Amino acid sequence: MKAKFILLFLFVFCWNMHAQVDIQKRFQSDSRKYYIWNKEFEKYELKETEYENTIIDIREIGSKTNGYIVLCMYDNGQVRMHHGSIIEFTQTSEEEGTWLIRSKFMRAKLVYNPKENTITYLYDAEGKRYSKLMIFSVTPDEIPNASLKTVAKTDD
Repeated sequence: MKAKFILLFLFVFCWNMHAQVDIQKRFQSDSRKYYIWNKEFEKYELKETEYENTIIDIREIGSKTNGYIVLCMYDNGQVRMHHGSIIEFTQTSEEEGTWLIRSKFMRAKLVYNPKENTITYLYDAEGKRYSKLMIFSVTPDEIPNASLKTVAKTDD
């Protein structure tokens, strides 16, 4: 009986370890739209369109609800970095996902839309509403395949 219990425990443990998620996604952006919430009109207003580089890293460790997100934005020659721990993940379609982020000083939300190749970053929360948002036009980084070999052609 003990042997069966130990084998069952080992099977469940190994299966659970195999099912763990450890993924890092990196996105590059060369433009973003910056919006601010207007209390008077109760809508987001476009303040600026910026053509600056941004790197967005999403690291899921152990599960989709654990990990961290880092946004590194170049703005007029200066770097701004927003980062936080993933506290929740929801999936609205097969590819689209929403991450809630929290750090010591802020809470934010990140939404990836693969059909439009955009990431929406909502931050600076006042109560229930985020007062600022940025929409990034993104392209995912491709991981080079180490098994591909390029062969130079020579004419004899």
